[in-house]
Amino acid sequence: MKASGIGPSRIVRDLRALGVRAGDAVMMHSSLSALGHVEGGATTVVDALLEAVGPRGTLLVPAFRDSVWGDPANFTNSDCAARCPQRLCPSKLPGFQGVIAEEVRQRTGSLRSCHPTHSWVALGASAERLVEGHRASPTPCGRGNPFEALLQLDGCILTLGVQVNTVTLWHYYEEILQVPYLGHYWPKERHLNHCVTGRRIQYEYPGVMQDVCRAAGILKTGPIGKSVSGLMRARDFDCFMATLFADDPYCLVLRPPDRGSDDLALDALQKAAAMLRARKRGRQGGAKSFAIPPQPIAPAKAGDVVREDCPAFAGCHEAFGNSIPLCKANGSHPELFRLGGVFAAHGPAACAHCSWHLQFPPKREGGRPVKGTTPS
Repeated sequence: MKASGIGPSRIVRDLRALGVRAGDAVMMHSSLSALGHVEGGATTVVDALLEAVGPRGTLLVPAFRDSVWGDPANFTNSDCAARCPQRLCPSKLPGFQGVIAEEVRQRTGSLRSCHPTHSWVALGASAERLVEGHRASPTPCGRGNPFEALLQLDGCILTLGVQVNTVTLWHYYEEILQVPYLGHYWPKERHLNHCVTGRRIQYEYPGVMQDVCRAAGILKTGPIGKSVSGLMRARDFDCFMATLFADDPYCLVLRPPDRGSDDLALDALQKAAAMLRARKRGRQGGAKSFAIPPQPIAPAKAGDVVREDCPAFAGCHEAFGNSIPLCKANGSHPELFRLGGVFAAHGPAACAHCSWHLQFPPKREGGRPVKGTTPS
């Protein structure tokens, strides 16, 4: 006999036990398959979410078009590009964040924020307030994105069947502080890639960040269906991020922890411990703003110094008729990633933008870095 699926009443009960309240504005990242077999699929899940927040509540889900790693022709909301930016986005193109988010986007009354690659869709009482300011944001997650309105509404972040690594707003403080390690920037698309100059701890070691958030007391976890889901109040998450970046602006970027190693796992554990120490101390002053406008960061070119003495140096490899130096501690560059092979495993060396080398400067001989090279 086929087992019965999970019904809406159980999902509502589980959401309320996790901490979703009537009237909440809920920013959600989700996976339907993680919940187990749900009767009615995504439709049932969205109905249950709307029941849990009630008529005064609002759902906010990603409708991102960020396919820069795949087909660049599908990078943006191209069906409304001629009218961008505008107060609300009329694009009907689907997002790439799963069937639950798409179910919200297709509901009557849903509103979409104006951003070419990282729009959000809101449904409910505060939908317009959440999404209308995004048109002014020069980057996907910085000033003007819906997270700021979520804070004003005392909303929450729901990780439905996923972990905290899926929360896009880890990048919020990186963008508003304009940290020097940010990746490639596309001004026309207002898009910023976060995975070029430095791998991110939440992507490389998601379980570590899940445990850090629980240990810090900002994440409550519990069952929803067959999943282990999580809930963070937006203000708790914001306070936690502000504390981390005030303590260490490079807290989310993994780098070899010493001059003789490329062990990113060790660095992840050290940074996790530092985050919890910072949380225990509380916020000590404001985070440093580097005030460096986002700029395109391309692979090293002729005249650029490359630190071959670095344990993360991955050698030089041929592409586009050039010898391109790669770095084991960097994420992949979109153009190189599509070539596959070693370019999918390592990112381009970008030593001039490297946060690790700010902490571990090279030895000097005659004013030049040791073992520097200038690729042609």
